[in-house]
Parts: sequence; structure tokens; C-alpha cells
Amino acid sequence: MSEVQGNLSGLKPSEKKALEKLLQRKNGQDIITAELARTLTELSRSLGRQIGILCDRKGQVLTVIVGDAKTIMIDDLKRFRVGRSRFRGVRFLHTHLTDEALTQDDLTDLALLRFDTIMAIQALPSGLPGLIHLGWLVPSQPGELPWHTETIASVHELYLDFPEFIHQLEREFAEHSQASRAVKEGKRRAILIGVTTGRLSQLEQSMAELTELAISAGLTIVRTVTQHRQALNPKYVVGTGKLTELMITAMQEDAEVIVFEGELSGSQMRAIAEFAEIEVIDRTQLILDIFAKRAHSRDGKLQVELAQLKYSLPRLVLKDNYLSRITGGIGAKGPGETKLEIWRRRIKDRIAILEKELDGISQQRKLRRSQRVSSSLCNVNLVGYTNAGKSTLLNTLTGADVFVENRMFATLDPTSRRLRLPSGSTVIITDTVGFIQDLPNDLAKAFRATLEELNDADLLIHVVDASNPRYADQIMAVTSIEEELALDSIPQLLVFNKTDLVSPETLQSIAERWPEALLVSALDASSLPPLLQAISRWANQQQQGNG
Repeated sequence: MSEVQGNLSGLKPSEKKALEKLLQRKNGQDIITAELARTLTELSRSLGRQIGILCDRKGQVLTVIVGDAKTIMIDDLKRFRVGRSRFRGVRFLHTHLTDEALTQDDLTDLALLRFDTIMAIQALPSGLPGLIHLGWLVPSQPGELPWHTETIASVHELYLDFPEFIHQLEREFAEHSQASRAVKEGKRRAILIGVTTGRLSQLEQSMAELTELAISAGLTIVRTVTQHRQALNPKYVVGTGKLTELMITAMQEDAEVIVFEGELSGSQMRAIAEFAEIEVIDRTQLILDIFAKRAHSRDGKLQVELAQLKYSLPRLVLKDNYLSRITGGIGAKGPGETKLEIWRRRIKDRIAILEKELDGISQQRKLRRSQRVSSSLCNVNLVGYTNAGKSTLLNTLTGADVFVENRMFATLDPTSRRLRLPSGSTVIITDTVGFIQDLPNDLAKAFRATLEELNDADLLIHVVDASNPRYADQIMAVTSIEEELALDSIPQLLVFNKTDLVSPETLQSIAERWPEALLVSALDASSLPPLLQAISRWANQQQQGNG
């Protein structure tokens, strides 16, 4: 919709009318006509303010924007489509009251808003147009300037077949985008960013885990960015300069999503996404997405849906123009419920239904556990950090066919099997969902029925991925979670898995630090007898104690 916007205060009716007449102008195939340029500079000089116009590719003036003497603010552009290899379909032409070239703010707007072109026209004191400064985006690599600028002495020397120019430019971007995506076809390209006010070494560990999560979610990581700040920016987390740099990098790397290491509030997520119109998610949402892909059983899907709804409820937002629409019935008093309120109420209703269903599932699990307990068989539970190899160990020990994959949270649903021990006795061994540091609270609550399996365990086998360089931190994380779940009083065996992937020096270091630990490879059945014997000794002690 054509409109005049911006700094209109103090303008006379005749001046406003002159601005409105600009909406009737058209450039045709010229990037700007000499007549339109002169009209802009004359108005700009008479008002003492910068004036800008947005033109579509047919040359029609869509929006007139009035700034102050030094700057001009561009309002919402979401109605103009923009794509990975496409520009916004509009060019921004504005005046400068001095002889300055395109400013850094101009070039930043060009990159972030993906204008077809941006132009600054010098408004001479006489009101005539002076120097023309023109800029457009070019395919580039990180570290290179993403734009090209030129200065033309006069509007009469500006020769440019604009439709052909923009067609060729978009083709170059499409070829650049296709080349950058050829390696990882079908996967979304992501930039990971971590910000800390503490030690960078801790952030590096968190970023290493975020990388594993992103890969598990099927993302292709094109860049990882970290920043240390004295205090987090309350609106954008990072500073506006860093965010601008990040958005330009996203454009150059053809990234579709930005993943933040920490948890973002709803307002932060919206502010960052609106800054450059790119999808923004945080670590919590990334984990929820992984769980949504991995959940196969009915109760697992319900648990994930519940966690997603609880996560999304405080982040629910609609565009401002939706909030003014009413949905009350005919004759109703007041404005009725907004769409936002209706959505919130429906989400809350759905949460109540899911919690009721999961309570029923929890009761069914309690019944099954009580039946196992009454069978006098000992319960052994596999616990550990995600991707430690618990499911593979269960398969090798019992001949089960639990799905395994070298990814975080490959399996979510608990699986129980009978295990025949060398002593002749039998135990029930159960694989549970893997732990992770700082598991989202809503997800932990949703999976409470799954974690309840651990409360009835007679023995916990803490499986550790010996090949992970952060195995010591993962042990501490699992131990901390066990304490939170009041599981620290249950007997436990510490088992280092994937020993076939580590050096003898690492194995020696593990043996010296944890002399009681068992070293195994879940893929090699010949390495498991010491573990089976340890379980047998414990089971015999349990039987003797019960006897």
C-alpha cells in the first residue's frame, strides 16, 4: 500500500501534499529519472530533511519516507518478498543534504534488508541533484565486502538498464548459492553463536556440545561464532555491531538459521529475527526439535508435544495488526478475544489434556514396574550422557534390536530386556533416555514418567563415552542429575564404553583416575565378560541379602 511515513511532524499541509504526489511518480526502466531526482532534492532542501522512496521493479513509487537532516529510518518491509537468491524487489533511493557518500548505516541497510540497490543523491543548496552514490550487493565470501559502490558525477550520466541489471545480479547470486549448498544438499545451513560473561573455556565446551546437537538435528554448520561481553545485551544478547556482522555472514554463507547456545526469551528471539528476517532458535528449541524427530512411541510423542507447547506458550506472538482484530460474537460487549488470546487458551487446554494422558501412562508404567518387582528379578538400568552407547550395549548384551545411531538422543523410549548372567541368574536390564547438561526444564518435566523407571532400579550402570574428550565433564553432569533425581543412593557401576576408539594413553589415564571403572566396547562382545561378572557378583549379593 502506497504511503508517506517517517518524520512528518511540523510539516505544512502543502508540504505533505507535495510528498504524497511523489507516490504518483514512476521511473520505468530507469533506476531513477532526472525529473524525479530533481523533485526529491528540491523537496529535501526546502524541508531540510532527508527524503527517501521505495520503488518496485516496475519503477512505481510505493513508499515515501521522511527523515531528519542526517538520518532516515526505514519502517517495516515484511510485505516485500525476499528469498535466498532473490532480493527484496524494491530499491531505496534517498537524499543527502551534504556531499557524503553512502554511510555505513546505508550499506548495512542494503545488506540486511536486501534491497535491489541503494542510492544517495546529493541535494545541492540550489535544490538541484549533485553527486549520485550507488550501491548494490555482490556475491562474496566471509571477510570480503558484500557490496559494491560507485559514484556518478550527475544524474544525467546515470545509464543503467535496471531490469536487465537486476536479472543478471540475481542470477549471479543464485549460482553462488547453488555452489555453496552443493556439498550438503538437502540440509539446512546454520550459524552457531555463543555469548558469555564468564570464561571462554567453558563457552568452548558448551559450543562443542551445541555442535553435536546441531549435527544430530540434521543441520549443516557453516560457521561458529563466540563473543565475550561484560554484560549480555538485554534485547539482542550480542551487541548490534556483532549482530550486524553476523547477519552479513549469514547472507554470505547462505545460512537459513542461527542457533544461540543459551536460552532466549520470547522478546529476544523476536527482536533478533526481525533485525534481519532470519530464523532464530536457541539450544532448548534445538533439543526439542531433536526429540520431536526421535520420538516414535505414542507416549514419547506426547511428552515431546507437551514440552514444545510449554516452551512456545510464553513466546507466542502475532503481528501487531492481528491484535486489533476482534473475534467476539455479534452483539458481544467489548472487543472479544484476540487471536493471540484464543491461541493461548487452546494451547493451555491442549497442555491439560496431554498432562492427563501422561499421568495415565505413568500409572501404567508403575503397574508394569510393580509386576517386575514382584517377579523377584533385579532391575538394572543403563544411565549416562546422551550418545554414550547405552542402546548398543543393551543390544550386545541381550540380543535386542533397539535402534542405534551415532547421534545425540538417537533413542528416547525406555526399553527393558531380560539378561542371562554367567552365574545362571536373570536380571531385567533397561535402557533409558540419555542425559544432557542443562536439560530444558519443560522437557525434563515432560519426561518424568520415563525417568521414573530409574527410581525402582536396584543397580545403575553409568555408561561413559571414553572417546569423547569431555568425558570427565559428562560424568559430573550425569552425577549431578542423579543427585537431583535422588538416585545417588542406588548402587552403581562405572563403565567406560568405546574403548576401541581411544589411545592406550587415554585408557591408562582413565584407569588411574577411576580404578574401579570397567573398560568395554559395546561393539565387541569379547570385552563384556568383566561387566557381566560384575553384574553377577552384585546380583548374588542381592539374593543373599534378600535370603
